[in-house]
Formats: sequence, structure tokens, C-alpha cells
Amino acid sequence: MCEQNNYFICSSGISVPSRRQVLAGVSTVLTGVAGCSNVLRSDTRDGEGDTIEIIVVNETDEVAQVGVRIEGDRKALFSRVYRLEPEKTNESAGIETSPTEIYAFTPTGAAVTWEYTPDPDLNCEGQDIGITLTAGGTIESWYGC
Repeated sequence: MCEQNNYFICSSGISVPSRRQVLAGVSTVLTGVAGCSNVLRSDTRDGEGDTIEIIVVNETDEVAQVGVRIEGDRKALFSRVYRLEPEKTNESAGIETSPTEIYAFTPTGAAVTWEYTPDPDLNCEGQDIGITLTAGGTIESWYGC
């Protein structure tokens, strides 16, 4: 049998905190740990500089499809057909290996191929690959960080 004060004191002489005090303590601990989630993660990375992002932009006023194929040492590193709403951008993909060639094309006949030659004026590792379908229906390539 236990008596209740601020703590439960049982007949064995052991004092046990009340339920309210346990919940208050757990709440305090969880609040303190919540801001440390990045520190506790085991898959920490040095940031986005490790991944070369593939950024595809539709500048037209219509839904568009843009095919993208990226190769490195004559092997496919990435291949996808994007379906983009008007004036939308997709930045959902990336590659870890530095590519050699990029191919971009549309069903309407626009196509471009270029070698991956990052812009020396950009100061970042693994420069992102930008592909823009312009309002005029042409494809432009660019690099970003």
C-alpha cells in the first residue's frame, strides 16, 4: 500500500514519483532532445555539395515533357522523363558521380547534348546541372550551386 504526497511512499519505504511528475520529467527531456535531432542522426553528410542536383525548369505556359539522360564514362548515371506543369521547376533528383555528358530532349523535337564542364566562376563542389525549356521551346543548359 502506498501513500500519496508529492511522491508515493510505499510500505517498503521506496519513494516513487507521482504520475504527474513522471510525465513532466519526460516532457522536459523530450523538449530538450528535440533540437538535437541533427546531432543524433547517424547518416550525417557535409551538405548538398556532395550531390550534383538535376534541376529541370519549364518556362512555357503549357504542360511539358523533358527527357534527361546523364552519362559518366559511357555508362548511364541517370535517366528520367520529367512531366512539368507550366512555369514549374523540379529539383527532386541528383547524382553522386561526376558526369561526362548530358542529353536533354522533348517530344516536340527540341534536343541538346553537352559535356559536363562546370563553370569555373562558380565556387562550389559538384555543380548542379540546370536544364531549362524556354518559352520559345528551346533547351538551355546551365550550372548552379
